[in-house]
Amino acid sequence: MSALTGIGVTVLSTMELPESFTEFRFSPHAISFLTDDIIRMRYIEVDGLLRNILVVVKMRGGEHSKDIREYTITSEGLVLGERIRGYTGLITGLPEPAEPSAIVDPSER
Repeated sequence: MSALTGIGVTVLSTMELPESFTEFRFSPHAISFLTDDIIRMRYIEVDGLLRNILVVVKMRGGEHSKDIREYTITSEGLVLGERIRGYTGLITGLPEPAEPSAIVDPSER
C-alpha cells in the first residue's frame, strides 16, 4: 500500500464482513494501520424498514464528520442523506429510539 501511495496512486479497497449485531469490527484482519480512511457501511432496520447507513470511522491526517448518515445508491452515484437522529445503537444494526433527554447535538457541547 505505501509503495503505491508513495508514487501517487490512490488505492480503494473493500472488504465484506460477516454481519454481527454484537460487535463493531472492521475486519478479522489487522488492517486499520494500513489505511488512511475507514468508512463503515451497513444495513439497519428502523421502524420495519431496511435502511443503509454510512459513517466515517477514521480519516488519517484530518478532521472528519462523526455523523451517521443514511445513503442511497442511484444511477447518479452515492447520495448522502441527513444525519440520523433520535436513535441509539445505529452502528450495531439494532437501533432503538433514544430518550428525548439523551439526544444532544455535539455542536452544543
